[in-house]
Amino acid sequence: MKKVLCLILTLVITMSCFCLVGSPLSSGVIASAESFETENGVKVEMSPFLYKSTLYQMEFPSIQSYEIKEKSVAGDYTISREINDLAYKFVFPAGTTEIECRVSLNGETDWRGFSLNAVDNPFYWVKDENGNIDYTQPMTFNRIEEIAENDEYGVLYRDFLKDKDVKGFRDYDKIYWKLVYKCNGETFTDYFDVKLYDYDASEKYTVRTVNFNVAGLPFETFKGVNVAANQQTAGKYLSENGFDIVAVQEDFGYHNNLVDSMNGFNYMTNHTGAVPGGDGLNVFTKNMPVYNETRVTWNDACGILSDGSDELTPKGFVYSVIDIGNGIYVDFYNLHADAYGGEGSIKARSSQYKQLAEFIKARSAENDRPVIVTGDFNNHMHVHEDDGALYKTLYLECGLKDAWIEHHNNGDYFNLYNWHISGLPAWGNWDSVERFMYKAGGGVDIVVNDFRYVEVCNENGDVISDHSSAECDFTFIKTSDFVENTQELEIAKPAVNEFINRIKWIFKALAMVLSDLGNLPELLKELA
Repeated sequence: MKKVLCLILTLVITMSCFCLVGSPLSSGVIASAESFETENGVKVEMSPFLYKSTLYQMEFPSIQSYEIKEKSVAGDYTISREINDLAYKFVFPAGTTEIECRVSLNGETDWRGFSLNAVDNPFYWVKDENGNIDYTQPMTFNRIEEIAENDEYGVLYRDFLKDKDVKGFRDYDKIYWKLVYKCNGETFTDYFDVKLYDYDASEKYTVRTVNFNVAGLPFETFKGVNVAANQQTAGKYLSENGFDIVAVQEDFGYHNNLVDSMNGFNYMTNHTGAVPGGDGLNVFTKNMPVYNETRVTWNDACGILSDGSDELTPKGFVYSVIDIGNGIYVDFYNLHADAYGGEGSIKARSSQYKQLAEFIKARSAENDRPVIVTGDFNNHMHVHEDDGALYKTLYLECGLKDAWIEHHNNGDYFNLYNWHISGLPAWGNWDSVERFMYKAGGGVDIVVNDFRYVEVCNENGDVISDHSSAECDFTFIKTSDFVENTQELEIAKPAVNEFINRIKWIFKALAMVLSDLGNLPELLKELA
Protein backbone atom coordinates (compact mmCIF):
# COMPACT_ATOMS: atom_id res chain seq x y z
CA MET A 1 0.00 0.00 0.00
CA LYS A 2 1.12 3.54 -0.61
CA LYS A 3 2.44 5.71 2.24
CA VAL A 4 -0.20 8.34 1.72
CA LEU A 5 -2.90 5.76 2.47
CA CYS A 6 -1.77 5.80 6.06
CA LEU A 7 -2.22 9.55 6.37
CA ILE A 8 -5.64 9.53 4.73
CA LEU A 9 -6.88 6.74 6.97
CA THR A 10 -5.63 8.66 9.98
CA LEU A 11 -8.18 11.27 8.97
CA VAL A 12 -10.86 8.61 8.66
CA ILE A 13 -13.32 10.88 10.49
CA THR A 14 -13.92 12.37 7.04
CA MET A 15 -15.76 9.17 6.19
CA SER A 16 -17.59 10.60 3.26
CA CYS A 17 -14.42 10.56 1.19
CA PHE A 18 -14.46 6.78 1.44
CA CYS A 19 -18.16 6.34 0.89
CA LEU A 20 -18.34 8.46 -2.23
CA VAL A 21 -15.21 7.25 -3.98
CA GLY A 22 -15.94 4.22 -6.12
CA SER A 23 -18.60 2.61 -8.24
CA PRO A 24 -21.42 0.06 -7.98
CA LEU A 25 -20.67 -3.64 -8.04
CA SER A 26 -20.15 -5.21 -11.44
CA SER A 27 -21.08 -8.44 -12.20
CA GLY A 28 2.04 -35.23 -15.06
CA VAL A 29 4.98 -34.88 -13.43
CA ILE A 30 6.88 -31.89 -12.09
CA ALA A 31 9.76 -31.27 -14.47
CA SER A 32 12.25 -29.87 -12.00
CA ALA A 33 15.83 -31.05 -11.65
CA GLU A 34 16.02 -34.65 -10.43
CA SER A 35 18.83 -36.82 -9.12
CA PHE A 36 19.45 -40.54 -9.00
CA GLU A 37 22.35 -42.95 -8.67
CA THR A 38 23.34 -45.58 -11.23
CA GLU A 39 24.00 -49.20 -10.35
CA ASN A 40 27.73 -48.61 -9.96
CA GLY A 41 27.45 -45.42 -7.96
CA VAL A 42 27.56 -42.57 -10.47
CA LYS A 43 25.34 -39.72 -9.30
CA VAL A 44 23.26 -38.24 -12.12
CA GLU A 45 21.50 -34.90 -12.06
CA MET A 46 19.40 -33.80 -15.02
CA SER A 47 17.39 -30.67 -15.69
CA PRO A 48 14.52 -30.24 -18.15
CA PHE A 49 14.86 -28.47 -21.46
CA LEU A 50 14.49 -24.70 -21.46
CA TYR A 51 11.47 -24.92 -23.73
CA LYS A 52 9.05 -27.77 -23.42
CA SER A 53 6.13 -26.49 -25.44
CA THR A 54 7.28 -27.77 -28.80
CA LEU A 55 9.04 -30.87 -27.58
CA TYR A 56 8.20 -34.51 -27.13
CA GLN A 57 7.71 -35.71 -23.56
CA MET A 58 10.58 -37.75 -22.09
CA GLU A 59 10.56 -39.53 -18.78
CA PHE A 60 12.90 -41.38 -16.52
CA PRO A 61 10.68 -44.22 -15.27
CA SER A 62 8.96 -43.01 -12.11
CA ILE A 63 11.49 -40.20 -11.69
CA GLN A 64 11.41 -37.39 -14.20
CA SER A 65 9.51 -35.84 -17.07
CA TYR A 66 11.18 -34.26 -20.06
CA GLU A 67 10.31 -33.50 -23.63
CA ILE A 68 12.38 -33.59 -26.78
CA LYS A 69 10.24 -33.23 -29.90
CA GLU A 70 6.75 -32.47 -31.12
CA LYS A 71 4.63 -34.38 -33.60
CA SER A 72 3.00 -31.98 -36.02
CA VAL A 73 -0.50 -32.32 -37.46
CA ALA A 74 1.02 -33.56 -40.72
CA GLY A 75 2.67 -36.44 -38.90
CA ASP A 76 6.30 -35.40 -39.24
CA TYR A 77 8.51 -34.11 -36.45
CA THR A 78 9.99 -30.73 -35.78
CA ILE A 79 12.82 -30.01 -33.39
CA SER A 80 12.36 -26.62 -31.80
CA ARG A 81 15.12 -26.96 -29.22
CA GLU A 82 18.23 -28.99 -29.97
CA ILE A 83 19.41 -31.78 -27.75
CA ASN A 84 22.17 -29.36 -26.75
CA ASP A 85 19.61 -27.74 -24.44
CA LEU A 86 19.74 -30.76 -22.13
CA ALA A 87 21.90 -29.98 -19.09
CA TYR A 88 23.23 -32.61 -16.73
CA LYS A 89 25.89 -33.37 -14.14
CA PHE A 90 27.65 -36.68 -13.51
CA VAL A 91 29.61 -37.27 -10.29
CA PHE A 92 31.96 -40.26 -10.63
CA PRO A 93 33.45 -42.01 -7.57
CA ALA A 94 36.83 -41.07 -6.14
CA GLY A 95 39.64 -42.73 -8.04
CA THR A 96 38.11 -42.16 -11.48
CA THR A 97 40.74 -41.48 -14.15
CA GLU A 98 38.77 -41.86 -17.42
CA ILE A 99 35.13 -41.47 -18.43
CA GLU A 100 32.98 -41.93 -21.52
CA CYS A 101 29.48 -40.56 -21.95
CA ARG A 102 27.51 -42.04 -24.87
CA VAL A 103 23.95 -41.91 -26.16
CA SER A 104 22.18 -44.03 -28.76
CA LEU A 105 18.72 -44.26 -30.28
CA ASN A 106 18.65 -48.06 -30.39
CA GLY A 107 20.78 -49.02 -27.40
CA GLU A 108 22.90 -51.42 -29.46
CA THR A 109 24.90 -49.53 -32.08
CA ASP A 110 25.75 -46.01 -33.15
CA TRP A 111 26.76 -44.79 -29.71
CA ARG A 112 27.77 -41.13 -29.89
CA GLY A 113 29.32 -38.90 -27.26
CA PHE A 114 32.68 -37.97 -25.79
CA SER A 115 35.62 -39.29 -23.76
CA LEU A 116 37.68 -37.56 -21.06
CA ASN A 117 40.81 -38.61 -19.22
CA ALA A 118 42.85 -37.03 -16.48
CA VAL A 119 45.97 -36.75 -18.63
CA ASP A 120 44.48 -34.79 -21.54
CA ASN A 121 41.64 -33.05 -19.66
CA PRO A 122 43.01 -32.38 -16.16
CA PHE A 123 40.86 -29.26 -15.61
CA TYR A 124 37.82 -31.48 -14.93
CA TRP A 125 39.53 -33.18 -11.96
CA VAL A 126 39.90 -31.77 -8.43
CA LYS A 127 43.40 -30.47 -7.64
CA ASP A 128 45.27 -30.50 -4.34
CA GLU A 129 47.08 -27.48 -2.87
CA ASN A 130 50.06 -28.14 -5.16
CA GLY A 131 47.93 -28.20 -8.30
CA ASN A 132 48.11 -31.96 -8.74
CA ILE A 133 45.03 -34.10 -9.44
CA ASP A 134 43.53 -35.35 -6.18
CA TYR A 135 42.15 -38.78 -7.04
CA THR A 136 40.74 -39.15 -3.53
CA GLN A 137 38.00 -36.70 -4.55
CA PRO A 138 35.01 -37.54 -6.78
CA MET A 139 35.25 -36.41 -10.39
CA THR A 140 32.38 -34.08 -11.38
CA PHE A 141 31.46 -33.42 -14.98
CA ASN A 142 29.01 -30.62 -15.76
CA ARG A 143 27.69 -30.34 -19.30
CA ILE A 144 27.69 -26.58 -19.63
CA GLU A 145 26.92 -24.41 -22.60
CA GLU A 146 30.53 -24.08 -23.79
CA ILE A 147 30.94 -27.84 -23.91
CA ALA A 148 27.52 -28.42 -25.45
CA GLU A 149 28.50 -26.35 -28.46
CA ASN A 150 31.34 -28.74 -29.28
CA ASP A 151 30.26 -32.23 -28.21
CA GLU A 152 28.70 -34.86 -30.41
CA TYR A 153 25.09 -34.60 -29.29
CA GLY A 154 24.51 -32.08 -32.03
CA VAL A 155 25.67 -34.80 -34.44
CA LEU A 156 23.11 -37.17 -32.95
CA TYR A 157 20.45 -34.54 -33.38
CA ARG A 158 21.35 -33.83 -37.01
CA ASP A 159 22.24 -37.28 -38.30
CA PHE A 160 20.10 -39.66 -36.28
CA LEU A 161 16.78 -37.95 -35.69
CA LYS A 162 16.45 -36.41 -39.11
CA ASP A 163 15.10 -38.73 -41.81
CA LYS A 164 16.09 -37.58 -45.31
CA ASP A 165 13.65 -39.95 -47.00
CA VAL A 166 10.55 -38.37 -45.49
CA LYS A 167 12.08 -34.90 -45.04
CA GLY A 168 11.09 -35.08 -41.42
CA PHE A 169 12.30 -36.78 -38.27
CA ARG A 170 12.42 -40.39 -37.23
CA ASP A 171 10.07 -41.71 -34.57
CA TYR A 172 11.89 -43.26 -31.61
CA ASP A 173 10.66 -44.65 -28.31
CA LYS A 174 13.76 -44.10 -26.19
CA ILE A 175 17.12 -42.43 -25.94
CA TYR A 176 19.68 -44.76 -24.38
CA TRP A 177 22.57 -43.57 -22.21
CA LYS A 178 25.82 -45.38 -21.42
CA LEU A 179 28.49 -44.30 -18.96
CA VAL A 180 31.84 -46.08 -19.05
CA TYR A 181 34.53 -45.08 -16.57
CA LYS A 182 37.79 -46.40 -15.14
CA CYS A 183 38.08 -46.18 -11.38
CA ASN A 184 41.13 -47.43 -9.44
CA GLY A 185 42.18 -49.42 -12.50
CA GLU A 186 38.81 -51.20 -12.91
CA THR A 187 36.35 -50.43 -15.73
CA PHE A 188 32.64 -49.95 -14.97
CA THR A 189 29.68 -49.53 -17.31
CA ASP A 190 26.29 -48.05 -16.40
CA TYR A 191 23.18 -47.89 -18.58
CA PHE A 192 19.95 -45.96 -18.26
CA ASP A 193 17.37 -44.86 -20.79
CA VAL A 194 15.00 -41.99 -21.35
CA LYS A 195 11.55 -42.96 -22.55
CA LEU A 196 9.67 -40.96 -25.20
CA TYR A 197 5.91 -40.51 -25.28
CA ASP A 198 3.74 -39.20 -28.08
CA TYR A 199 0.93 -36.73 -27.70
CA ASP A 200 -1.57 -35.32 -30.15
CA ALA A 201 -0.38 -31.91 -31.35
CA SER A 202 -4.01 -30.84 -31.73
CA GLU A 203 -4.37 -31.16 -27.94
CA LYS A 204 -2.12 -28.17 -27.30
CA TYR A 205 -3.44 -24.72 -26.35
CA THR A 206 -1.53 -21.47 -25.98
CA VAL A 207 -2.88 -18.86 -23.57
CA ARG A 208 -1.57 -15.33 -23.19
CA THR A 209 -1.74 -14.06 -19.61
CA VAL A 210 -0.86 -10.80 -17.89
CA ASN A 211 -0.57 -9.71 -14.28
CA PHE A 212 -0.68 -5.98 -13.53
CA ASN A 213 -0.85 -3.90 -10.36
CA VAL A 214 -2.89 -1.07 -11.87
CA ALA A 215 -2.28 1.40 -8.98
CA GLY A 216 -5.94 2.27 -8.56
CA LEU A 217 -5.65 3.85 -5.11
CA PRO A 218 -7.75 7.03 -5.06
CA PHE A 219 -5.37 8.85 -2.72
CA GLU A 220 -2.87 9.32 -5.54
CA THR A 221 -5.18 12.12 -6.78
CA PHE A 222 -3.94 14.24 -3.86
CA LYS A 223 -0.47 14.03 -5.42
CA GLY A 224 -1.72 15.29 -8.77
CA VAL A 225 -2.06 11.85 -10.38
CA ASN A 226 -5.03 11.37 -12.71
CA VAL A 227 -5.92 7.90 -11.44
CA ALA A 228 -9.12 7.66 -13.47
CA ALA A 229 -7.28 8.38 -16.73
CA ASN A 230 -4.54 5.92 -15.79
CA GLN A 231 -7.13 3.18 -15.25
CA GLN A 232 -8.54 3.89 -18.70
CA THR A 233 -5.02 3.63 -20.15
CA ALA A 234 -4.47 0.34 -18.31
CA GLY A 235 -7.77 -1.05 -19.58
CA LYS A 236 -6.94 -0.06 -23.14
CA TYR A 237 -3.51 -1.68 -22.91
CA LEU A 238 -4.97 -4.90 -21.53
CA SER A 239 -7.58 -5.10 -24.28
CA GLU A 240 -5.30 -4.27 -27.21
CA ASN A 241 -2.46 -6.71 -26.61
CA GLY A 242 -4.13 -10.05 -27.14
CA PHE A 243 -4.36 -11.24 -23.54
CA ASP A 244 -6.70 -14.12 -22.81
CA ILE A 245 -6.46 -13.89 -19.00
CA VAL A 246 -5.83 -10.73 -16.98
CA ALA A 247 -5.09 -10.54 -13.24
CA VAL A 248 -4.98 -7.14 -11.53
CA GLN A 249 -4.22 -5.77 -8.07
CA GLU A 250 -5.15 -2.40 -6.54
CA ASP A 251 -8.32 -2.27 -8.62
CA PHE A 252 -10.25 -0.11 -6.16
CA GLY A 253 -12.36 3.03 -6.58
CA TYR A 254 -11.87 3.50 -10.32
CA HIS A 255 -12.96 0.01 -11.31
CA ASN A 256 -15.44 1.20 -13.92
CA ASN A 257 -12.81 3.36 -15.61
CA LEU A 258 -10.71 0.22 -15.96
CA VAL A 259 -13.35 -2.22 -17.18
CA ASP A 260 -15.07 0.23 -19.53
CA SER A 261 -11.81 0.35 -21.50
CA MET A 262 -11.35 -3.42 -21.54
CA ASN A 263 -13.14 -4.42 -24.71
CA GLY A 264 -13.76 -8.08 -25.42
CA PHE A 265 -13.52 -9.47 -21.89
CA ASN A 266 -16.68 -11.47 -21.33
CA TYR A 267 -15.94 -12.93 -17.89
CA MET A 268 -14.69 -11.39 -14.65
CA THR A 269 -14.64 -11.93 -10.92
CA ASN A 270 -16.93 -9.88 -8.68
CA HIS A 271 -15.48 -6.50 -7.75
CA THR A 272 -15.28 -6.02 -3.96
CA GLY A 273 -15.27 -2.23 -3.96
CA ALA A 274 -13.08 0.72 -3.10
CA VAL A 275 -10.86 1.50 -0.11
CA PRO A 276 -11.51 0.51 2.60
CA GLY A 277 -13.25 -2.86 2.29
CA GLY A 278 -12.18 -3.91 -1.19
CA ASP A 279 -9.24 -6.23 -1.72
CA GLY A 280 -8.33 -4.76 -5.13
CA LEU A 281 -8.06 -8.22 -6.74
CA ASN A 282 -9.82 -9.17 -9.96
CA VAL A 283 -9.48 -11.63 -12.84
CA PHE A 284 -10.78 -11.08 -16.39
CA THR A 285 -10.96 -13.46 -19.33
CA LYS A 286 -12.06 -13.00 -22.91
CA ASN A 287 -13.77 -16.27 -23.76
CA MET A 288 -12.98 -18.50 -20.81
CA PRO A 289 -15.69 -18.91 -18.15
CA VAL A 290 -14.58 -18.26 -14.57
CA TYR A 291 -16.01 -20.53 -11.87
CA ASN A 292 -15.88 -21.13 -8.11
CA GLU A 293 -14.57 -17.68 -7.22
CA THR A 294 -13.30 -17.75 -3.64
CA ARG A 295 -11.72 -14.83 -1.78
CA VAL A 296 -9.41 -15.46 1.16
CA THR A 297 -8.00 -12.79 3.47
CA TRP A 298 -4.54 -13.32 4.95
CA ASN A 299 -4.46 -14.64 8.50
CA ASP A 300 -1.44 -12.46 9.27
CA ALA A 301 -0.67 -8.92 8.10
CA CYS A 302 1.60 -6.15 9.34
CA GLY A 303 1.16 -2.39 9.52
CA ILE A 304 -1.54 0.12 10.40
CA LEU A 305 0.27 3.46 10.45
CA SER A 306 3.56 1.84 9.46
CA ASP A 307 5.00 -0.90 7.24
CA GLY A 308 2.71 -0.21 4.30
CA SER A 309 -0.60 -0.15 6.24
CA ASP A 310 -1.45 -3.63 4.99
CA GLU A 311 -3.93 -4.25 7.80
CA LEU A 312 -6.23 -1.48 6.59
CA THR A 313 -7.56 -3.46 3.63
CA PRO A 314 -8.54 -7.16 3.38
CA LYS A 315 -5.53 -8.17 1.32
CA GLY A 316 -5.27 -11.83 0.40
CA PHE A 317 -5.92 -13.85 -2.74
CA VAL A 318 -8.78 -14.72 -5.05
CA TYR A 319 -9.06 -18.30 -6.29
CA SER A 320 -11.04 -19.36 -9.34
CA VAL A 321 -11.34 -22.21 -11.83
CA ILE A 322 -10.92 -21.09 -15.44
CA ASP A 323 -12.19 -23.11 -18.39
CA ILE A 324 -9.30 -22.96 -20.89
CA GLY A 325 -11.25 -24.98 -23.45
CA ASN A 326 -11.75 -28.54 -24.65
CA GLY A 327 -12.10 -29.91 -21.15
CA ILE A 328 -9.03 -28.20 -19.65
CA TYR A 329 -9.70 -26.40 -16.36
CA VAL A 330 -7.05 -24.46 -14.46
CA ASP A 331 -6.88 -23.53 -10.79
CA PHE A 332 -5.99 -19.84 -11.00
CA TYR A 333 -4.75 -17.73 -8.07
CA ASN A 334 -4.29 -13.95 -7.92
CA LEU A 335 -2.70 -12.56 -4.75
CA HIS A 336 -1.42 -9.38 -3.12
CA ALA A 337 1.11 -9.97 -0.34
CA ASP A 338 2.27 -7.63 2.41
CA ALA A 339 4.45 -4.70 1.34
CA TYR A 340 7.61 -3.21 2.89
CA GLY A 341 10.77 -4.80 4.21
CA GLY A 342 10.55 -4.60 8.00
CA GLU A 343 10.78 -7.69 10.14
CA GLY A 344 7.02 -7.73 10.74
CA SER A 345 6.23 -7.49 7.03
CA ILE A 346 8.72 -10.23 6.18
CA LYS A 347 7.21 -12.58 8.75
CA ALA A 348 3.72 -11.73 7.52
CA ARG A 349 4.67 -12.58 3.93
CA SER A 350 6.12 -15.90 5.04
CA SER A 351 2.87 -16.71 6.80
CA GLN A 352 0.89 -15.66 3.73
CA TYR A 353 2.90 -17.91 1.41
CA LYS A 354 2.31 -20.77 3.83
CA GLN A 355 -1.42 -20.05 3.95
CA LEU A 356 -1.58 -19.98 0.16
CA ALA A 357 0.40 -23.21 -0.15
CA GLU A 358 -1.93 -25.03 2.20
CA PHE A 359 -4.93 -23.81 0.22
CA ILE A 360 -3.36 -24.92 -3.09
CA LYS A 361 -2.51 -28.36 -1.75
CA ALA A 362 -6.02 -28.83 -0.36
CA ARG A 363 -7.67 -27.82 -3.66
CA SER A 364 -5.31 -30.00 -5.70
CA ALA A 365 -6.01 -32.97 -3.42
CA GLU A 366 -9.73 -32.58 -4.08
CA ASN A 367 -9.44 -31.92 -7.82
CA ASP A 368 -6.18 -32.54 -9.63
CA ARG A 369 -5.82 -29.70 -12.16
CA PRO A 370 -2.99 -27.58 -13.54
CA VAL A 371 -2.24 -24.56 -11.35
CA ILE A 372 -1.24 -20.97 -12.13
CA VAL A 373 -0.39 -18.53 -9.33
CA THR A 374 0.20 -14.86 -10.05
CA GLY A 375 -0.04 -11.49 -8.38
CA ASP A 376 2.03 -8.95 -6.48
CA PHE A 377 4.27 -11.00 -4.17
CA ASN A 378 6.15 -7.94 -2.85
CA ASN A 379 9.24 -10.15 -2.73
CA HIS A 380 12.10 -10.97 -5.08
CA MET A 381 13.40 -14.53 -5.32
CA HIS A 382 17.04 -13.38 -5.22
CA VAL A 383 16.61 -11.60 -1.88
CA HIS A 384 16.05 -14.91 0.01
CA GLU A 385 14.24 -13.12 2.82
CA ASP A 386 13.22 -15.12 5.90
CA ASP A 387 15.62 -17.88 4.90
CA GLY A 388 14.11 -18.24 1.44
CA ALA A 389 10.51 -18.68 2.58
CA LEU A 390 9.12 -17.95 -0.90
CA TYR A 391 11.23 -20.69 -2.50
CA LYS A 392 10.87 -23.22 0.30
CA THR A 393 7.11 -22.83 0.67
CA LEU A 394 5.75 -22.38 -2.84
CA TYR A 395 8.42 -24.14 -4.91
CA LEU A 396 9.77 -26.98 -2.80
CA GLU A 397 6.73 -27.65 -0.63
CA CYS A 398 3.99 -26.83 -3.11
CA GLY A 399 5.71 -28.03 -6.29
CA LEU A 400 5.36 -24.79 -8.25
CA LYS A 401 7.85 -23.47 -10.79
CA ASP A 402 8.59 -19.81 -11.54
CA ALA A 403 7.96 -18.71 -15.13
CA TRP A 404 10.61 -15.97 -15.21
CA ILE A 405 13.32 -18.17 -13.75
CA GLU A 406 12.46 -21.13 -15.97
CA HIS A 407 12.37 -18.99 -19.11
CA HIS A 408 15.13 -16.44 -18.48
CA ASN A 409 17.47 -18.11 -15.98
CA ASN A 410 17.60 -21.70 -17.23
CA GLY A 411 15.57 -22.93 -14.27
CA ASP A 412 18.33 -21.92 -11.83
CA TYR A 413 16.74 -20.52 -8.66
CA PHE A 414 20.01 -19.60 -6.95
CA ASN A 415 22.58 -18.32 -9.43
CA LEU A 416 21.42 -14.90 -10.61
CA TYR A 417 24.87 -13.34 -10.68
CA ASN A 418 24.67 -12.13 -14.29
CA TRP A 419 21.43 -10.32 -13.50
CA HIS A 420 22.92 -8.74 -10.39
CA ILE A 421 25.79 -7.25 -12.38
CA SER A 422 23.65 -6.20 -15.32
CA GLY A 423 23.14 -2.72 -13.88
CA LEU A 424 19.36 -3.04 -14.08
CA PRO A 425 17.35 -2.93 -10.87
CA ALA A 426 15.33 -6.10 -10.30
CA TRP A 427 12.10 -4.16 -9.83
CA GLY A 428 10.18 -4.33 -13.10
CA ASN A 429 13.11 -5.78 -15.06
CA TRP A 430 14.18 -9.19 -13.74
CA ASP A 431 13.03 -11.37 -10.88
CA SER A 432 10.53 -8.65 -10.02
CA VAL A 433 7.77 -8.84 -7.43
CA GLU A 434 5.17 -9.59 -10.11
CA ARG A 435 5.39 -13.31 -10.69
CA PHE A 436 3.80 -16.23 -12.48
CA MET A 437 4.10 -19.69 -10.94
CA TYR A 438 2.71 -22.90 -12.34
CA LYS A 439 2.57 -26.68 -12.15
CA ALA A 440 1.05 -29.46 -14.22
CA GLY A 441 -1.91 -31.52 -13.07
CA GLY A 442 -4.75 -33.75 -14.19
CA GLY A 443 -2.86 -35.00 -17.23
CA VAL A 444 -2.23 -31.45 -18.49
CA ASP A 445 1.33 -30.21 -18.84
CA ILE A 446 2.15 -26.48 -18.69
CA VAL A 447 4.95 -24.86 -20.66
CA VAL A 448 6.30 -21.29 -20.61
CA ASN A 449 6.77 -19.96 -24.14
CA ASP A 450 7.60 -16.35 -23.27
CA PHE A 451 7.86 -14.04 -20.27
CA ARG A 452 8.38 -10.28 -20.28
CA TYR A 453 8.08 -7.24 -18.03
CA VAL A 454 6.54 -4.16 -19.66
CA GLU A 455 6.19 -0.60 -18.36
CA VAL A 456 2.75 0.64 -19.37
CA CYS A 457 2.72 4.34 -20.29
CA ASN A 458 0.04 6.87 -21.19
CA GLU A 459 -0.01 8.91 -24.40
CA ASN A 460 2.45 11.38 -22.87
CA GLY A 461 4.95 8.62 -22.18
CA ASP A 462 4.40 8.70 -18.42
CA VAL A 463 4.38 5.38 -16.57
CA ILE A 464 0.91 4.83 -15.09
CA SER A 465 1.86 2.43 -12.26
CA ASP A 466 4.79 1.84 -9.95
CA HIS A 467 4.69 -1.77 -11.18
CA SER A 468 5.46 -3.21 -14.60
CA SER A 469 3.04 -5.65 -16.14
CA ALA A 470 4.22 -9.27 -16.04
CA GLU A 471 3.23 -11.00 -19.26
CA CYS A 472 3.51 -14.76 -19.71
CA ASP A 473 2.51 -16.98 -22.63
CA PHE A 474 1.66 -20.53 -21.50
CA THR A 475 1.00 -23.67 -23.51
CA PHE A 476 -1.26 -26.35 -22.05
CA ILE A 477 -0.76 -29.88 -23.40
CA LYS A 478 -3.21 -32.72 -22.82
CA THR A 479 -1.32 -35.96 -22.26
CA SER A 480 -2.43 -39.58 -22.25
CA ASP A 481 -3.07 -39.24 -18.50
CA PHE A 482 -5.67 -36.50 -18.99
CA VAL A 483 -8.47 -36.56 -16.40
CA GLU A 484 -11.92 -35.18 -17.19
CA ASN A 485 -13.31 -32.68 -14.69
CA THR A 486 -16.12 -34.06 -12.52
CA GLN A 487 -16.37 -31.23 -9.99
CA GLU A 488 -19.52 -29.12 -9.95
CA LEU A 489 -18.57 -25.61 -11.09
CA GLU A 490 -20.51 -22.46 -10.34
CA ILE A 491 -20.31 -18.82 -11.37
CA ALA A 492 -20.02 -16.88 -8.13
CA LYS A 493 -22.37 -14.06 -7.23
CA PRO A 494 -21.34 -10.99 -5.20
CA ALA A 495 -20.86 -12.12 -1.63
CA VAL A 496 -21.55 -8.79 0.10
CA ASN A 497 -23.17 -5.44 -0.43
CA GLU A 498 -20.35 -3.07 -1.30
CA PHE A 499 -21.81 -0.03 0.48
CA ILE A 500 -22.49 -1.89 3.74
CA ASN A 501 -19.11 -3.59 3.56
CA ARG A 502 -17.35 -0.25 3.13
CA ILE A 503 -19.14 1.33 6.07
CA LYS A 504 -18.11 -1.60 8.26
CA TRP A 505 -14.52 -1.22 7.13
CA ILE A 506 -14.53 2.52 7.78
CA PHE A 507 -15.27 1.92 11.44
CA LYS A 508 -12.88 -1.01 11.57
CA ALA A 509 -10.11 1.09 10.00
CA LEU A 510 -10.84 3.98 12.37
CA ALA A 511 -10.53 1.68 15.37
CA MET A 512 -7.23 0.30 14.12
CA VAL A 513 -5.84 3.77 13.40
CA LEU A 514 -6.76 4.98 16.88
CA SER A 515 -5.05 1.94 18.38
CA ASP A 516 -1.84 2.74 16.51
CA LEU A 517 -1.54 6.51 16.96
CA GLY A 518 1.85 5.99 18.55
CA ASN A 519 3.26 5.43 15.05
CA LEU A 520 1.74 8.63 13.66
CA PRO A 521 4.82 10.87 14.24
CA GLU A 522 7.00 8.30 12.47
CA LEU A 523 4.55 8.19 9.57
CA LEU A 524 4.40 11.97 9.22
CA LYS A 525 8.18 12.14 9.31
CA GLU A 526 8.43 9.53 6.57
CA LEU A 527 5.85 11.29 4.41
CA ALA A 528 7.65 14.62 4.85
